[in-house]
Amino acid sequence: MFRKVIRWSIALIVVAALAFAYLPSFIADSIYKNVDDITDGEMPATVTAFQSGPDVVSTIGGSGEGLNCSLPPWANILFDGGTDSNQKRHLVLQRFRQACVFHDLCYRHGLATYGYNQNDCDRILQNAAFRLCIYIRNSSQESSAARCQTDSKMVLAGVSLGGYNAYRGWDRSTYFEFDSDPSRSNGFQVSRVVDHPFKAIAPAKYAGDPDQVILMFENLRSNLAVTCITCATVPVLEWTTDPNAVSAELSSVGVTRLPDVLLKRVPMLTETMPVWLPPRRRHAAPHLLVDGAGKHHLIWMSRNNSENSISCVVIADAARLLTNTLPTRDLCSVDAGPSLTRVEVDMFATSPLPMEVPGSSDLIYATSASPQKTTEQHLSFCSRSASRKVEETDHDDRSKCVTFPEAEVRTGAALGAFQNFLLVRPGQQIYFARDIAQQTDSLLTAAWQRAFGNSFSPEGALLVIDVAPPLAPKGPLSARLKKIVRFNIDDRFDPMMPITRKVDDLRFLSLEAAKSSVHLRMIDFAKDKPSVANVQLMMGNGEVDLDRSWAERPMLVLETRDARPRTKLVFSRGEVAVQAGKPVTSDATTEALTLQTLVFERDAAAPSNMPFVKSAGAACRVVYEFAPNHTDWPCYRAFDPERTMRASPATRMQASQMLVGRFTRAGGHGIAFPDLCLKSEPIILAPQGSTFVPVSETAGWTGPPRLTRTIKCEPLDAAAVASRPIADKAP
Repeated sequence: MFRKVIRWSIALIVVAALAFAYLPSFIADSIYKNVDDITDGEMPATVTAFQSGPDVVSTIGGSGEGLNCSLPPWANILFDGGTDSNQKRHLVLQRFRQACVFHDLCYRHGLATYGYNQNDCDRILQNAAFRLCIYIRNSSQESSAARCQTDSKMVLAGVSLGGYNAYRGWDRSTYFEFDSDPSRSNGFQVSRVVDHPFKAIAPAKYAGDPDQVILMFENLRSNLAVTCITCATVPVLEWTTDPNAVSAELSSVGVTRLPDVLLKRVPMLTETMPVWLPPRRRHAAPHLLVDGAGKHHLIWMSRNNSENSISCVVIADAARLLTNTLPTRDLCSVDAGPSLTRVEVDMFATSPLPMEVPGSSDLIYATSASPQKTTEQHLSFCSRSASRKVEETDHDDRSKCVTFPEAEVRTGAALGAFQNFLLVRPGQQIYFARDIAQQTDSLLTAAWQRAFGNSFSPEGALLVIDVAPPLAPKGPLSARLKKIVRFNIDDRFDPMMPITRKVDDLRFLSLEAAKSSVHLRMIDFAKDKPSVANVQLMMGNGEVDLDRSWAERPMLVLETRDARPRTKLVFSRGEVAVQAGKPVTSDATTEALTLQTLVFERDAAAPSNMPFVKSAGAACRVVYEFAPNHTDWPCYRAFDPERTMRASPATRMQASQMLVGRFTRAGGHGIAFPDLCLKSEPIILAPQGSTFVPVSETAGWTGPPRLTRTIKCEPLDAAAVASRPIADKAP
């Protein structure tokens, strides 16, 4: 009897072990479908930082909650724990961290920014996890692809089971750009602050306009249009039938003869204009690059498709975008005769970025970091002029790459360099490279990591790359790894973003959200052992702990271009007014939200331990009124907390992009919130002493059907208000 019990016990243990080892993968393979296996060696799209205005240094999103894989530590046991071709072990939380970073941002900001639903975010995660797995595993193993399909499904299953409730609907999602290739988006809007395109050309005509304007780009399945939402209603051309009657504005962009589309019309700066980018591409948002001469360039890095890494690089400016961008031929080439500069080139990476290279004959280059150029998948820096015509010799339609010789990059940090926002400065690029391979020779440590994981991927390196003009006319940019800074900082502080645009300044800011508050942190990577330090925010003669809600919307870091530059931190938060327990009915005709802003600043040359002092703040109440019984239209219904995927005017404004620039006549930096329900009438707050006032208190139309917006603001001076939830205004 005793032997029988032992035999049965052993049998049950074996069955349980087999079930634990194989059942999860069997279930995942049974439920989820395979993703496309169409690339070899290409990394998935990486998160990308976009500059929204010329004074913006950083936009810190992620809600202060860190960026990592939220899978439980014991999840490592369910995945293959073998070594790769270099005998390195990759635990699941590190192996798929790049995919998890994208997924975290997608859950928090994807809906408000790109219209991503939860399924979009999850499928992007599965696809990215598959590509990462193929990249890491031994390519010589015939079973690698099949195993990676299973691993990617298990990552998706883990998220679906353990993190499904982290996805944010219209009650919490906020605008933050992170996707360099939003191919799953049906449509999105993005705005940029740029210098007025014609004020210097015709100063008398545009004397009443502010120095800067806001351009809103609408991307509907890669069909692109642009509207100047803060320009005055001024014609750039008087009505004419004479093709030689070129206005000063058009002459400034190189037009010598009016095209037919501009004859017999009175085009206004406020018109919505099509942007004739090459078709059959996946157009993302434009990058804003301010060169050393102060000129503003809007640059698209548009992928052809997911089967290759060929990009169409398009360089434009506001003047051309607001006049005429129609080419003579349907090509991504200077041979198309476009008014916009176009170059099509293989960048060997999914997320290339534009860069200014001082001293080069071609000022702007397309650049990328690629693991594709060597069989060992070492990190290479690839570049190609963004304006020089492609020639049919010497593979001129491909970027030229330089592989870094340093062993530390080759053997440890290459993959990690794709896992965080890349910082691009004139003549310099900076990568954060978090280690994904577990560096230990101890069997006991290896077993412990296998069982309990390494939740926050603390170890990594910062790579500072100096970039110089090419040595040969068509050669690659000269790229030199100037500095490697090893660090041990939890990825709970990701993303870490720069505080200044100054080359070689390695101070970075981070937001850390606690249970009820959010704190500003600084890390100086110029130190031998970088560590996280607290940054004080002063308000009302004392230090203030901001409520956690101030991290829900991204914070902007500005560095002014004055004779004595200032560093400004611009916070905002919003809350839709919903009455608890009161159902939302179809005949509702109004809804409201509270919108608050805070600005802290200090001298840009101040030491790192100098506190930021509150310089301005405003608390605004925004009320929408609309015609009843039009609930099929998202701008004509009140928000229902039971249906968080249905937008309303107030939730769209609560989630909206925040812009800062000199786009008001009051002077100084104003704050704007584009309104997706009233696209030509954004909320614009002009600075007035220590507060902000709306440029216009009313907007919209009386109908039919009626849609109006009113806004009233008052100063926000009390630290007690800033340190509590937005609904709690008690002193």
